[in-house]
This record gives sequence, structure tokens and C-alpha cells, in this order.
Amino acid sequence: MKVTSPLFLFGYLSSSGSIFGNAQENGLPTKSCAATDDDKTCNAKLEAQDLQRELIEWMRSEDAFVNEKQEVRLVDPQDPRSGYGVFAKERIKEGETLVSVPFNLAIHEGRLQRKLPCETIDELLEEMEDGDKSDFAPYVRYLKSIPEGELPDGWSNAGQELFDELLGETLPPQQYKDHWLDVWNSDLCNGEDDPYENLVALLVAKRHEDGFMVPYLDFFNHRNGDWTNAEITMYNDLFLNNHEVAMYADLNKFDDAIEVVATSRIQAGEQIYITQNMCNDCKDQEKNGYGTPDLLRDYGFVEDFPQRWAFQLAGKRKVINIEEKDDGSGELEVSWEMGDSPPKRNAYELEDNLKHLDRFDKAHQENTSDIPDNEWNIIKKYHNALTVANKAILEHMLSDDYDEDQLNMDEHDVYWGRHDSCYDDGHYIDREPFRSDEYEKCEDSMFQTLCYSEAPKDRNKCFDLDMHVQICSDHRSHYHEPFVH
Repeated sequence: MKVTSPLFLFGYLSSSGSIFGNAQENGLPTKSCAATDDDKTCNAKLEAQDLQRELIEWMRSEDAFVNEKQEVRLVDPQDPRSGYGVFAKERIKEGETLVSVPFNLAIHEGRLQRKLPCETIDELLEEMEDGDKSDFAPYVRYLKSIPEGELPDGWSNAGQELFDELLGETLPPQQYKDHWLDVWNSDLCNGEDDPYENLVALLVAKRHEDGFMVPYLDFFNHRNGDWTNAEITMYNDLFLNNHEVAMYADLNKFDDAIEVVATSRIQAGEQIYITQNMCNDCKDQEKNGYGTPDLLRDYGFVEDFPQRWAFQLAGKRKVINIEEKDDGSGELEVSWEMGDSPPKRNAYELEDNLKHLDRFDKAHQENTSDIPDNEWNIIKKYHNALTVANKAILEHMLSDDYDEDQLNMDEHDVYWGRHDSCYDDGHYIDREPFRSDEYEKCEDSMFQTLCYSEAPKDRNKCFDLDMHVQICSDHRSHYHEPFVH
């Protein structure tokens, strides 16, 4: 089997739990190997650990804060392919800062950017060209150690052909190929379709946080539900903690640093997780069904439960949540997001998916082609996730207590949908009056902040109290008459 070519060094390797070696100190990765490691694996670990130690020491020397109660290590100390994560060494309190990185330590284009940040890619290319002379040299050396082929958009031709065969014509994500590189090589970014530039573009696509390449942040892994115990904060000081408004705010309105903060108490030994699609500042992803397939396309991993899927059923795109009742139990709970439940008669579509997945599995028991190991492993893991998800949804639809006439509603999402229309660029006629200092100064009472927003094209006005939307003029009354305040 072909191994990923190391254009970037060391790849997935990271620090591991210590079988022998120095004790963990000040939250720095321990220089150690597992007793079962061969020389090649051990040397790769030690080099990766050196890069991580150097990065953290450099950050601290530049006034960044890295909490000493946490450590970076392999998720499975015995498996260098398991990837690394951040783990608590001792109990961490809710609200405790885990990492605080000044903006001057982030590579960025000077403003927030949710989509592919073209200028940030240009900045990183320049820093990589400067190499050891770069002001970000330790961070650049770490980024250069990351292997190619993280995202499906950058996979080998053989890997993409196999992935296409797995997805067929209906399984998500259908439009993964050139999802990022088409943007980078378009007039929007003016990329040169150079193989090395493409690799750097995908590196940024996966790791940027609203246009900022922030050291240490990519050590935190993603998991939703009760597993999420930390969040990234960038603009707590804005009067309105709304991502769409923050996108256009000047940096001087932001906090002095990008931080990761514990959102619950974390016990020693627990992994620290953030979320990539259920965060406070990604409401659009939360509402539009962004889930497991999209995370694979944009971040290169198959998420653990809970998962979120979007399949075509009864001619409609249906969003489904799947979670385990107890971790590792295999007993799954299925719930539909907003809209009507699909009729039982359409369960055959899931049966067709399972037949296709079974044929794929029988045809590809082993990697007998030139597909790099990392791509093969992700494809097989995603195949398993698709199979489990389709079986769970099928069993749910065929169960006696399934109600195909049920209408799934979430008033919170309904209100936010109306509210966010007031910040959707497609609805603005003239943006500036609504982003002026005069408009952004909400009315403050002794108890709460009252804010108004407007979408002129829709003639829609919304009113909220402390970020809780109360009413929009195109929605039914809540407990306030429209804008009596």
C-alpha cells in the first residue's frame, strides 16, 4: 500500500503518553516514545514533539497564554495514526482560559473572513518562503510538518475516484471536488494553480478561524453534544455577539486576543473538545444542516457521535440527528430537524443506499491500488459511518412508533431565521446605515440591551433583548407588541 508522500514532514504524528521519558512539564509535550514503537516511529514522534514544544515556548515568549493544566498528546498513545488532541492534566474550571493568543501572533489579512481567506493564504505563502527568517518561524515550521492529502479536495486521483464510487449519485457530500481549489484558482483569489500553492490553500482552508491562522488552535479536536467542553472566542466585547455583524467590525472592536475557554468543568484525563458547526458564532451552519459530510469535506475527518446527516428523501433534503444513548453502547436515537417527517413508503431510498454501500464494501475489502493509506482509511471509515446512519434511520422509519405526519418545529430556529435575515448580505440595499456607529449603539436599560435590526428589501424589522429575538415584523407576535420600546 502506498504511504502519503511527505511533502510536509511528520504529518499526523504527535506527542504520546509516556512509557518512558521526561514527565510532562508546564503543558509542554513530553519527549517520549511508547515501548512498542520501532525506531522510525519513535524518531518521527520525537521530531513532532520538538516542533510542538518549540511552538508553545515561542507563543509564551510572545505573551500568549497556554494553560499548564492541559497537554497535547496522541489520542491513542499506542497508535501514531490516531492524531493528537488536547487533554486535561488536572481539573479545569468552567470559564477558565485554556489558550489566549494575541492577534499579532496570528497570520491574517486584517479582517474577519468566513469563506476562503485569499489574502491570508498569500500571507502564509510569504512567511513559508521566509522560512527561519519569518517572524512566525516556529509556527511556520509546525505548519510545514503537516502532510498533504488532509482534505478530499486535495486527495490523489485514485483516492478521489474511489470516493466518487462510494458516494454514487446521491450520497453526500456530492460537490467536494475542487470545493476550495476552484475558489483559490479563480479571479476571487488569483491563485496560480501551482501544486505547492494549492497545498497551502487547503492548509488554510482547514485551519483558519474566520480568516485567522492561529497557532495551537488546531490541536483541539471537534465533537458535538455533551462532549463539547470549550469554545473559541474572538469578539466578546462587541455589544452584539452576532457573527454576521462581527464580520464587518473593525478589529479594534474585538478582544485583544483569540481565546479558547472551558464551557464546563473538565476532569483530569478528559479530552478537550470544541465544535466546528454548533458554536455561538456559526448559527447559519447550525440552521442549514451542515453536518458530518460537510465536516469531512472541509476538515478531513469523520466525526464521532453525535452526528448530523442530510439525505434526499421523498424528493426533499432532510436533516437528521443521530446520537448514542450511552457512549459506546451502539444504541442510537434518531431525530428529524425542522419540517415534515418523510412518509414510510420512502424508506426504500435508504434501502437502496444500503445496497449500494454493501456492493462497495464487497468490492473494496483491501487497498490494492495506489491510494495513499490516509485516504483509504478515511474512505473506509466514512463508508462505515454512512452504513450505520442509513441503517439507524431506516429502522427508525420502519418502527411502530414512527409518525410520518409529525411536523418538526423549533420556534427558536424560526425566530433566529427571521432575525438573521436582517444580517444577510443578500437582503441589504444599503449596508452602511445599518453598520454605522449610530445604528450599532443599542439602547441600554438598567437590566438589558434593546436592539433593532432591519432588512429593507424584505421590509422586515426585528427586535431583540440581550441577543434573544423577541419579534420580527413578518412573524407572529410574541409577548411584545412590535417595537413599543
